[in-house]
Amino acid sequence: MKLINENIIEDLKNSLGLKFLSEEDGQKILTDVLSLISERAGLRIVADLNEAEIDEFEKIPKSDFEGMEKFLLEKNPKTESIFSEEIELVKKEMLNFKKEK
Repeated sequence: MKLINENIIEDLKNSLGLKFLSEEDGQKILTDVLSLISERAGLRIVADLNEAEIDEFEKIPKSDFEGMEKFLLEKNPKTESIFSEEIELVKKEMLNFKKEK
């Protein structure tokens, strides 16, 4: 995936301290964080699509991440920046939450 690549995943693991957890716990948290980022970015991106584009997007199988990514990149030129913004926002929110505890 271009939008969430290995460099981003490694940065999240390092920034959030996931490397200090067991492999299983770290992977579960990482999966949840990536899901949150994708969901939030997706909602922002889909808000800019028209009904026909939304219908077309919904026809892409949920397991076809590359197909969904390709579609979003073609339909919304802001897709990459939206994902980048959401990655930074989620990371910041998690680090702030961690500090508050």
